[in-house]
Amino acid sequence: MPTLSLIVNCLLLCCLALPTSAMARSLSMSLDDGWRACDSTLPTASLHQLLKPQQLHCLERELILPATPHAPQVLLLSALAASTLWLDGVQIASNGQPAAQAADEIAGRIDMAVPLAPAQLAQGTHHLRLLLSTQQVPARLDAPLYGFSLQDQQAYQAAQAWRNLPPLLLAGALAGVALLFIALKFALNLLYQRHLHWTVFTALCLAASLLLLAETWRSLAGYAYPQHIVRLYAINLLTWLFAALLPLYFFCVYHRRHWLLAAVLILAGVAVAGALPAHFDNQCRLMFVTGLIGSLLLNLFALWRRLPGSRGGTAIALLSCAMYKLAGDGFAEGGFALVVCFLLLPLCFQLLSQLMRDRQKVARASQLENQLLRKNLQPHFLMNSLSLISELNEQSPQAAEDFIVALGAGFRMLNEYAQQPSIALTQELSLCHNYLAIMSTRLQQPCSLELIGETSAIIVPPAALLTALENAFSHTRYRQGVTFQLEIERNGQTDVLRLLLPASEVRPHTGSGMGERYIRSSLQAVFGKHARYDTTQQPQGWQLRFTLPAAS
Repeated sequence: MPTLSLIVNCLLLCCLALPTSAMARSLSMSLDDGWRACDSTLPTASLHQLLKPQQLHCLERELILPATPHAPQVLLLSALAASTLWLDGVQIASNGQPAAQAADEIAGRIDMAVPLAPAQLAQGTHHLRLLLSTQQVPARLDAPLYGFSLQDQQAYQAAQAWRNLPPLLLAGALAGVALLFIALKFALNLLYQRHLHWTVFTALCLAASLLLLAETWRSLAGYAYPQHIVRLYAINLLTWLFAALLPLYFFCVYHRRHWLLAAVLILAGVAVAGALPAHFDNQCRLMFVTGLIGSLLLNLFALWRRLPGSRGGTAIALLSCAMYKLAGDGFAEGGFALVVCFLLLPLCFQLLSQLMRDRQKVARASQLENQLLRKNLQPHFLMNSLSLISELNEQSPQAAEDFIVALGAGFRMLNEYAQQPSIALTQELSLCHNYLAIMSTRLQQPCSLELIGETSAIIVPPAALLTALENAFSHTRYRQGVTFQLEIERNGQTDVLRLLLPASEVRPHTGSGMGERYIRSSLQAVFGKHARYDTTQQPQGWQLRFTLPAAS
């Protein structure tokens, strides 16, 4: 699975590099400088300086071409304006209808591409004239011009295609991932009904997909320039959503309740970044960087606490920050798309790998549950218990009733706990005390468990200690009663449970070793390689040592 993730990321990185190479082949000539008002003798200035909102402009400049181009060219004008364009006194394009009043203006499209044949751009001096009106420019957008250039038509079309391809591929892939996770959420609702990070990740994929579509909306479909502010607000909102969901995802993955303050501070930082009085692009960058840094801090803290999955999460967050730094300008084609590649897709592989592991755990837990119940419903145990009830009923009806109550309580607890992968040590001790009460009645000798140490915040597989006590009675005959001893010790991030089984007369035993196998397999199912089970023979008896990872 990590190898597949690396291959996918490399392929997507190559896709993201294609727009850059395509743009490098485009021979662009900027036409921003050298303009003046029509029939004016004032010094020339740039279009950015001359073009103002809520005005009608007539501008002109000279265009000097050192050679006649060999291929068709295209004039590209991107502006919040309605415009009409003349070349050498001939009108070559009209985009909307310029006017002196907002009510009379017909808004043009934000991007206009005017194809020109080589004959129209012969070597020498040409005259360009622009009539533009910016009557409907929103107040917040004080720079109506985005660019005016002359480019090779074929190179421009190739660059446009390659520029849009990676964001669209990513948008489709992320939408597919979101639908997959929604389907898995419904299909596996019982398994994942408490896994909030699955829901947050699905929302992340949807937000990223919509953001990429919003970024490519302009170059794909175009629109009249008054709608540009709508697209900018949509991008701003989706960026805020993504930047807020990203640290929230890692917060839910590590589910640290006492990190709530940190999560609130990160979300507040994203909100403050989005509220700063800056341009839309700068606001998006600030929010995005805030979300990345917040996610990195959460992963670093999880790594310091040695939480499961923190190494992979930290590596992904660090790589994403580095990719965004290296991407440079171009939010959709560069920074955001790269971060999506190196952040969301590896996280997707991690979650799917987790799904497979959890499904295996569920299957293993079901096997252990059946094994546990089968082990504790052995015919000879039931027959002996029924025989004892019959004897006690004749000798002491009250003792028979107490034995039946203890036997029923033991089976009820066992049936409840067997359905859980792990239980609290206090619940396990209740099972053990109830079992020893049953054995005290059966043997007519006192059987007890002495506890040394603190039991809080320790979890164990269900019936692990109980199985050890059952094995003790199966292998040993205690004629004078018995007191078992459980010593609990915490060593840093490890809990050590030592169960001492006192020595006594050895009983002939022909069991299959099911109890020993259950203890080891249940520890493996709950704790994996982080738990150990050792048995040591000592002069005073056998010592069973359970080494468990401490709950954080």
